[in-house]
Amino acid sequence: MNSTLENICDLDLIPAYIDGELDAHAQSVFDAHLVDCAACRDELRAHQLFVCELDLAMTADIEIDVPKNFSKVVAARAVSDMSGVRSATEHRKALVFCLLLAVTGFGLLGSTTRELAFTVVRRVAGAVVGVVGFFWNAVYDSIVSITVISRVLSRKFIVETGSSGVVLVLLALAVILLSRLISGYHRTGATD
Repeated sequence: MNSTLENICDLDLIPAYIDGELDAHAQSVFDAHLVDCAACRDELRAHQLFVCELDLAMTADIEIDVPKNFSKVVAARAVSDMSGVRSATEHRKALVFCLLLAVTGFGLLGSTTRELAFTVVRRVAGAVVGVVGFFWNAVYDSIVSITVISRVLSRKFIVETGSSGVVLVLLALAVILLSRLISGYHRTGATD
């Protein structure tokens, strides 16, 4: 006998029997078994009842009356249920939870992976510092250039008109720029 006929009271045979998936010999053996086994008959009846009710539920055209303001009620309840999520306390709890997860995840990483993560962070930070430094130097050099050009162009104007106020402002600006140039020169000289 095959394994299907040896386990004749196996409850997995009942759905196959209902669906007509058993071969002719297995079906005749199971029919003979149903005559003698009350438990299998009861289980078969329960499965058939379930299939009938399922078919009825799927084919029946059931209309559910929904109130006219149903969507507004659902939206209002959803907003009131989300009120706690938007509070500052919830934000702090979420931040603490995320930090704990990050620390735990970082702790579970191996030392090689940790070094790799630090290397990536260092490279990104170095790139950001380099870009910021580039833009700072570009702005600084532009201001210095404009100052030098304006001093050269306005020298004749200042000397001929005798306006000492403008000269003092330009002198103060020149001292500030000169101190910046000197400090930049010393930093460059110290690293070389």
